[in-house]
Amino acid sequence: MRIDELPMSDPGREKDARELFPLAMPPEEYAARHGHEWLCFSFDDYRYSDAALDRWVQRLGDILFQRDGVPTLEDLRGRYLTEEEQRMIEERRRAMAEDF
Repeated sequence: MRIDELPMSDPGREKDARELFPLAMPPEEYAARHGHEWLCFSFDDYRYSDAALDRWVQRLGDILFQRDGVPTLEDLRGRYLTEEEQRMIEERRRAMAEDF
């Protein structure tokens, strides 16, 4: 589905997106730092009235779902995170997998 065919977000979802996502941080860095925390993600199923928010959310969705040849989370972690931060994420991912 093309982005312009997506339904518009309701005001509550747009408010949630504004509160959840730090638009001052590139979506690539956010994905590197927090992508592992999203077990499901549907914010990119909607368009947003704020064009900057819409672009940011759509880019994050592209990264999380590996659309359009975007870099992998591992590539982005290598770019944005220290080795210690990467190690901590990997430990957290393993612990979460054990819980399931």
